Amino acid sequence: MNSFLYKFSIFTIFIALVHFTLETLFTIKFGQTIAGYLPDLIAVALLITAGYLTMKDSSAIGILVVLGGLLSVYTIGLGHGDLMM
Repeated sequence: MNSFLYKFSIFTIFIALVHFTLETLFTIKFGQTIAGYLPDLIAVALLITAGYLTMKDSSAIGILVVLGGLLSVYTIGLGHGDLMM
């Protein structure tokens, strides 16, 4: 099972870096306010941290699972960084 968790953590970090790259390119090309860009930066930082912690200690998988759930609700509910007012 630890082999799966390690691979999943690496995959999580990879996807977070891909998201960071694409979000940065989108911001450069189309222009995005800091209110739209900052939550994505926070999400990437949290995913990289959770992936790293899970690689070091497999009991930290709860952090990764909770973050995955929260970020999926964030992107579905708010529509990719839009703030609901």
